[in-house]
Amino acid sequence: MENLNEKKRKIIQNIVELDDLSILLKIEELLMNFKMPEKEGSVQETPSVYQSKIHLTESQKKMLHDAENEIEKGNFYLHEEVKKMTEEWLK
Repeated sequence: MENLNEKKRKIIQNIVELDDLSILLKIEELLMNFKMPEKEGSVQETPSVYQSKIHLTESQKKMLHDAENEIEKGNFYLHEEVKKMTEEWLK
């Protein structure tokens, strides 16, 4: 059976060899959930580049939740679509 240090080394090596950013972000999120317990009045979202917590009001939390639900339903525009709509609007 592997000891703790051998297991860590193998995991680190696998991470180093990863080329998929989405997997790395999931690993980072998982690690942050173990290292950063939630505090009252703050929301733990996917860690940002700066690894900070953002303090939001209940109204802001609701707006974010509603926006995420809309995205999950497919109610959003891609950047290219917005650019085309803007070009049409400016004509």
